[in-house]
Amino acid sequence: FNALLSRMRRAFNAQQHFVADAAHELRSPLAALKLQIQGLQRAPDDAARTAATSRLMSGIDRATRLVEQLMVLARQEEQASTGTVDQAVSLDELARQVVADAAPFAAQREIDLGLPHADAVVVSGQAEALRILLRNLIDNAIKYTPTQGTVDVRVERRGKDEAVLTVDDSGPGIAPEDRAVVLQRFHRATSTSATRALDQAAVQGSGLGLAIVDTIARSHGSTVELSDSPTLGGLRVTIVFQAMSE
Repeated sequence: FNALLSRMRRAFNAQQHFVADAAHELRSPLAALKLQIQGLQRAPDDAARTAATSRLMSGIDRATRLVEQLMVLARQEEQASTGTVDQAVSLDELARQVVADAAPFAAQREIDLGLPHADAVVVSGQAEALRILLRNLIDNAIKYTPTQGTVDVRVERRGKDEAVLTVDDSGPGIAPEDRAVVLQRFHRATSTSATRALDQAAVQGSGLGLAIVDTIARSHGSTVELSDSPTLGGLRVTIVFQAMSE
């Protein structure tokens, strides 16, 4: 009974913090949308109206993406606090599916996205949550990698008991002092000359992608490690899962 009360208390506190954070973060995009509508109303000619409409549509897309990410984070935090029944998940097959799904986005950005190594390995967990984790990692890597760059995904069995997932990119990376911060909600890495050189439309994010990854990893008994990519020179994200016996 005490354990149940403790779980309920943690869930309630997490919900309170989440609602407060979400309300704070939604204020900025909603204020921006209001200004964009006012700009559209004041547009003096067709060209100005077209430009204002384009900015408004971009603002709506960003707000929609933020709401979607908030909903995903809320679901994952709820599952982490209440507990769910695990299942056997083929991590290598899941990686192939997510890489294939992300290929059109990568091609649009002229990014070479690949899965150069995928050992057959099964982990215990939630297939949909792990799919979200992979999708967020790959989407994030593609967004922050310059045009004609590279993103590599690897799934490797290490020994008998570990499955290692790594995502490398050739982007600007994340400074060591920012790596712990970017795993928190609504935090982004400090802007650098490298990130400013990227297409700003491509890198505008909600600051929730890595927070979602971290939440899912922790619910699977794992942690997210950020480091410099030794192969591509950008960021390497490593997550080690407990592998099931062959």
